[in-house]
Amino acid sequence: MHWSVVRLIAGKELRDLIRDRRTVFLILILPVVLYPLFGITGYLFASALIGQSNVVGVVGLEHLPSAQAGLPALFVNDKVAEGLDADEQNLPPVTVKPLTEDPEEALRLKRCDAVLILPDNLTEELKAERRPTITIRARDGDDKSKLAARRLTAIVKAWKGKIAEKRNAEHGLPPDFHEVLTIVDPIADKPKGKKAADELRDTFTRVFPFILIMWLVAGAVQPAVDMTAGEKERGTMETLLISPAERSEIVVGKFLAATAFSFASVVWNVMWLTGAGLLVERALGFPILNYAGMLGCVVVGLPLAMLFSAISLAFGVVAKSTKEGQYYLLPLILVTMPLAFWSMTPGAELTPGSCWVPVTGAMLLQQRLLTVSGEPIPWEYFAPVLGSLFVWVAAALAFASWQFRREGVLFRETGSTGGGLLRGLFKRDVN
Repeated sequence: MHWSVVRLIAGKELRDLIRDRRTVFLILILPVVLYPLFGITGYLFASALIGQSNVVGVVGLEHLPSAQAGLPALFVNDKVAEGLDADEQNLPPVTVKPLTEDPEEALRLKRCDAVLILPDNLTEELKAERRPTITIRARDGDDKSKLAARRLTAIVKAWKGKIAEKRNAEHGLPPDFHEVLTIVDPIADKPKGKKAADELRDTFTRVFPFILIMWLVAGAVQPAVDMTAGEKERGTMETLLISPAERSEIVVGKFLAATAFSFASVVWNVMWLTGAGLLVERALGFPILNYAGMLGCVVVGLPLAMLFSAISLAFGVVAKSTKEGQYYLLPLILVTMPLAFWSMTPGAELTPGSCWVPVTGAMLLQQRLLTVSGEPIPWEYFAPVLGSLFVWVAAALAFASWQFRREGVLFRETGSTGGGLLRGLFKRDVN
C-alpha cells in the first residue's frame, strides 16, 4: 500500500465534502442554529412554567380550623398562610379557590392545577390530637399540575409541622420534641444555585456522550454515502477504479476522509456545547463542566468515528444511489440508539463485561470521565474499550475492502429496480 496515494485520495474526498453544501449544512451549520434555538426554547419554557400561578381547588375549605380553634391557619383568604410556602420568593403565589364540583372533573377541565380534599371532621380530629386524612390530587401527564401538587404537598407538610409545634408547646414540650434525630442532608443544605448546578452537571454527564454518539453517526453516514453511492450516481466511481490506485488504497483513503469529517463534527459540537456550558456557569455562579473529562470524551470519540465510518463505507458501497444508501444505513442508527440508551439506564456501570460492548462500553467510559464523584480514572478499562472498538473497526474495514473488490457490487446498474442489499452482498463476483 502506497501512503502517498492514500493521502491523495483522502485529500480529494475531503475537498469534495467541503464543497458539498448539504454535508456542510448538516454537520457545521445545523449545530450553530440548533443549540441557540434549543437554549432559547428551554429558557422560554422554564420561564413560562415558573411564571404561571398555581390554582389550588379545595374541597371542604369550610372545614379548616378557624382562628377560634387555636390552631395554625393553612390559608388566609385565598392565599397560603405566611411562612408555609418555601417557594413564595421565587414563584408566583398559590391561589386558593373553594371547589364544590367533582375534583376529577375540575382537574380535567383545568379549572385548577391541583386539588386538596379535606375531611368533614378535620377540626375536631385535630383538636382531639388524632390524625385525619388529607388527599391531594393532580392531572396525570401534566407537568404544571404535578409541580403544583408537589408544591401543595410541601405546604401541607409545613402546616403539619406548625400544628405539631403547637401541640408540643401545650404539653410543655420543646417545639422539636418529636424530632428524635438530627439529619444532616448534604443535598438539602446546598444553596439553590449550587443544587441546580449539580443537577445540571449530573444530567450533562449522561446526555453529553449521547450527543457525541449521534453526531458521530451523522458525521460518518452522510460523507460515506456521498463517497460511495454518490460517486456511483455521478458516474465518477468508474474513473477512480481504473486509476493505478489499489482497491485497499481507495478504501483506506475514503475511510480516513470520512473519519476526519466525523471527528471534526464532534469537535465542532463540543465547542458549542462548551460555550453554552460557560454561559450557564456564569448565570448560576457554580461550575457544571468537567473540562478534563470532556477532553477525554473527545479522545474516546476518535475510535468511534473510525467505527461508524468503516461500517458506513461497507454498506454504502452496496447502494446504487444516495437515496438507497441512506436506506441501507438507517439500521446503523437504529442499532446505535438502543446501545446508547443502555448506557443511560439507571444503575448501568462500566464492568469487565460491558466494556466489550460496542458503543455502550465507550459511552460508559465517557460518563466515568465526566463524573466528579471523586472516583479514580478507570485506566484499567481503557485497553478493553479501545481494543474492542479497534477490533470492530478492523472487521468493518476488511468487509468494506472485500466489497470494493466485488465488481457485481461496484457496477450495479443505477436504473435497475431489483437486487436489494442481501442480493448485492451474496451475489457472486463477475470476473
